[in-house]
Formats: sequence, structure tokens, C-alpha cells
Amino acid sequence: MNTLDIYTPKPLPINRKRDYVFIFEDYELAFPKTQLAKITLDWNNGKEIEQISKEQKRHEMEILLALIYQASRNKVNRPYAYKIKEELN
Repeated sequence: MNTLDIYTPKPLPINRKRDYVFIFEDYELAFPKTQLAKITLDWNNGKEIEQISKEQKRHEMEILLALIYQASRNKVNRPYAYKIKEELN
């Protein structure tokens, strides 16, 4: 299944549940707009994920996923991950 096109998501045809792992089931992935904006502002202002997690009373994974979501919408201006460049020989 090709899921690269985020603009036309299609549900996966699930024939047998044991063939799939549903990820992030234990997390709450809905955010009030004000909370999402505050998470983004705090991150862009230099706070760490752990600190934001405590202040917002949300799991660190939920904060990271919120930042990934916001980054996909160009609202994050501080990197949260780095891609290691290959060395040229």
C-alpha cells in the first residue's frame, strides 16, 4: 500500500488483524488548538520536550508527535531531529 500521498489517505485493507501492529494506541493524539499552539511556541522558544510534557501534563511521545505535525505545516522553526550527512570519501 502506498501511503506517501498524504492528501489522499486511504484506509489499509485489513484482512487479518494479527498481520498488523497498530501504533500509538495508548496515546491521546487530539489536542485543543490552544494547547497545540502553546506546545509549538514553547518549543520554538527553546523549551525541551520533557519540560513541555510536564507543563502540559501530556506524555513526551504526544509532545513529539505534536511537533512533527506542526513541522509538517511549517510552524516549527527549531529542529527536533537531525539527519546525519554521509561523509564524502
